[in-house]
Parts: sequence; C-alpha cells; structure tokens
Amino acid sequence: SGSAVQSHHRPLLVIMDRNSDLITPIQHTSTYQALIDDVLNHNANRIEFVVEVEENGRKKNVTKRFDLEADDDPFYSSHKFNPFPEAIESNGAELTEVTNRQSEIQAKTGASGNDGVDPMESAANELATAVDSLPALLDRKKKLEVHTSILQAVMNEVAARDVPQFYELESSLATGNYGKDLTKAKRDVLELVTDPAKGNVQDKVRLVIVYCLATTAPTADIDEVAGSMKK
Repeated sequence: SGSAVQSHHRPLLVIMDRNSDLITPIQHTSTYQALIDDVLNHNANRIEFVVEVEENGRKKNVTKRFDLEADDDPFYSSHKFNPFPEAIESNGAELTEVTNRQSEIQAKTGASGNDGVDPMESAANELATAVDSLPALLDRKKKLEVHTSILQAVMNEVAARDVPQFYELESSLATGNYGKDLTKAKRDVLELVTDPAKGNVQDKVRLVIVYCLATTAPTADIDEVAGSMKK
C-alpha cells in the first residue's frame, strides 16, 4: 500500500509542442500590446508611427518614436495584455485623475490660510507637499499622454483596416463556431477577402491561413478562397 500511495503522488511532466497550435501566432488579436506589434512599426520595444500635424496653416506628416518598457511604465505593465477597448478607457480615466490631482496641488500652493494658522507656515507646508508630489505626478501624466498618442495611432490603423472583423471571423473559425457548416464558413471568408475596402493583403492572407488550418474545407474550396484574392 505504501508503494501505491507513493506512485499516486508521483509528479507528472507534460511537454507541449507549439507546432500543435499553428493558428494562434497567425490570427489577429485584440490586446493592447499585440495590436501595437501588429499595426505599428514595433522593433526592440521602440514604436514608430506617422501622424498628421498642422503647422503654419499647412498639414504635414511627422514621425513619432517612443520606447516602451513595462518595468518603468505602470500603465503599460498593467494594461499591455488587456483588450484594446479597456486600455483606451483606462488611459482616459487615469489621465483625468492625474490632471485633476495636478490642478488640486497647484491650487493649494496658492491658497492662503484663514483658519487661525500662520499663513506663511501654511503656504510653506503646502508648497513642500506640492514639490514632493508634483514631479512624480507630472512624469506619470507624461507617460499617459504618450499612451494616448499610441492608442490613437493604433485606433487609426485598426479602423482603416477593419481589424475587428478579421479578429471576430478568425476567432469563430478557430473555436469551431461554424461546426460542420463549411459552406457558410467559406461564404463569410470570401465576403471579407474580396472586399477591397477591408484590410490589406497581409490581413487577408492570415484569414485564409486560419480558414485552412481551422476547418476541414476541401482543397477546391481552399483554392477558390485563395484565388479570390488575386482578382
């Protein structure tokens, strides 16, 4: 019985081969960090994207560059794996909170004591508190504003390419929502890849690959879908 108990508690090692999941690295996603890497120029933690600005009444394109380090960026560390809409909402809420706090501190530094406390001493204490907290607050605000710019750049690309449609269709294919209805799966894929206003070539190639990997569609259907992109 002792050997049976010992055998029952023997650790189990499970080795997983990534080759068994070829879909996940290919399909579109919806998290903040993944979308940054997907739709912006992202290399070695440096992000580059072009924005249109107006200068002297003329519009011109300006390249913005930011370095993202999760260890030094509380917002990025907290929200990089969150769904993109949640990151947008959190950025707006945190930026509002920081801006309000900044206004409160700046207002206090100019307030005068009227409750029997020496005005000079009160002003000195308020100023000391502001000096201690304001630099960190401004640094946090600066980082949040950087993320506001990045979020806007990602949103522009996501909207221009209709990334959510690709993500939703690929997710439905990958999770088996179509079941055995291969006709509907092919029809939905064809509708998206043949629409010139939806996505770019890479978006459509990725969708077709997911369609091939996630379904048991016959070769003729796969050839039809792949060939439709050439038209």
